[in-house]
Amino acid sequence: MADYTTVDPRDFTEEELLSGARGESKQLKPQLAVTLLHAKLGPSAEQPLTRLAADEAVDPRARQSAVLELAPYAGARDVLTTLTGSSDDLVATAAARALAERS
Repeated sequence: MADYTTVDPRDFTEEELLSGARGESKQLKPQLAVTLLHAKLGPSAEQPLTRLAADEAVDPRARQSAVLELAPYAGARDVLTTLTGSSDDLVATAAARALAERS
């Protein structure tokens, strides 16, 4: 039998998820917080995800997750293009992949 936990984005506030995505929570890993934030906010997640993806103080793995979650948003093309030039390889590669998935 597998040992797992079910996590519902409705159990967290937007601020709790943003805090987790920035690595400020012991309860949530940053990548999980990003995924839950996207699930909770749906179409209105674009701006918070954009801010996370562009914030160099955020853990690169969380930024990578935010970049990949931005892929389907039409308004994210400019930020994704900019992030392909990121000095962080995880972020730059994720941005290139997200742009390629849009094509």
